[in-house]
Amino acid sequence: MKAPKLLFLALIIIAASAELATAQATINVKPGSPRQAANMADEQDNEIIDEIFSPITQRLNLTAGQKFRITNIATAFEGRLQESAIREVSERQAALLSQIISMKARAKMSFYRILTAEQRAVVVDQFRSHAAEGNLGSISN
Repeated sequence: MKAPKLLFLALIIIAASAELATAQATINVKPGSPRQAANMADEQDNEIIDEIFSPITQRLNLTAGQKFRITNIATAFEGRLQESAIREVSERQAALLSQIISMKARAKMSFYRILTAEQRAVVVDQFRSHAAEGNLGSISN
């Protein structure tokens, strides 16, 4: 369940990054009528959209403008997104979040050690009241 969410999140981040960068899409036109080329381009666009949003593509009911913008962003990439690269970035992100959580926990312990016994009792009471409300007491609160 986490892998599809991470993949979707990575796609959103990549799409947002690509939208900010100036990109040039190359369209190969093969000999034939303009109508045939347009139909082929629409078919390719639909395949790209399906690949990105499957299985909810139909439910999104994207407008032609949305499809155009999405395919332009998607075709700005050279090559396909690699699941292994996304997994690697996700693992690095998880490791960094773990380090941040550890740093916060060590800081809290250091803060607690500085306090007197009476001050610690106040902190414990405050923590208990917040825990009862569902707040675990992060540094930012």
